[in-house]
Amino acid sequence: MKLRMSGYLFLIVLGCISGCQSNGNTPAKKGTTATTATKSQVSPSAQDYNNRGTAYQQAGRFHAAASAYQRAIELKPTLIEAHHNLGTVYVMQGKLTEAIVAYKRVVQLRPELAEAYVDLGRAYGLAGRLDEAIAEYQKALTRDATLVYAHYGIGLAYRHKGMFSEAIAALKQTMTLQPDFPNALMQLGFVYQETEQFTEAVETFTIITQIYPKNAEAYHELGVCHTKQGAYPKAIKAFERALQLNPEAVETQNLLQVAQGRAARQK
Repeated sequence: MKLRMSGYLFLIVLGCISGCQSNGNTPAKKGTTATTATKSQVSPSAQDYNNRGTAYQQAGRFHAAASAYQRAIELKPTLIEAHHNLGTVYVMQGKLTEAIVAYKRVVQLRPELAEAYVDLGRAYGLAGRLDEAIAEYQKALTRDATLVYAHYGIGLAYRHKGMFSEAIAALKQTMTLQPDFPNALMQLGFVYQETEQFTEAVETFTIITQIYPKNAEAYHELGVCHTKQGAYPKAIKAFERALQLNPEAVETQNLLQVAQGRAARQK
């Protein structure tokens, strides 16, 4: 945050130099001079406070960031960037009610901005207000049907509502727009698991391991699916790979032992 300072130096001459001749040898009387320096300081602008808030936010000083953004808004209530940034900081702080208010203000200021509805929908979703989240995501898509995170947000909300067919459709649309979106693939895999479509779940988690071979969670879930299918050797292999990537995963260790025990009994 830059603090702009400007100063002007004024030279003020006090008195004057005057002299009078007395019999030709009276010296001239010297006047006195004084110099006074004053500086005028320009107060930080709304944008300055917004920039300051960004710096605090990047440093993890969320309370200071929120205060800076609030000051920016006081100086310029229409500064959309400050409202958006304030909402984001509130989300990071878990202050979801406040985040919703901030994002609503962005929508009011720029109702044509599709991304603003995505932010608002995300805040609603995190607050567990799923119907409101879906409504905001849909508003975003009426303005820009290609917004990946709007489709993803809808899929996530539908999954948590137990509306699995709708969730699958939304998540598949997300991947149509961005095939290498790991979170969307992971969520789709979870939906398939929850609906006991383990073949589809295996295919989905396998895709993730192919795109992101160091994704331990995908290997873990792949092992879970193979276990559900009774394919214990495959489950063991998946769990072992997950543990190579994340050796401290206690749940994976336990499930590996289960798969190994069941595999031994099959022999």
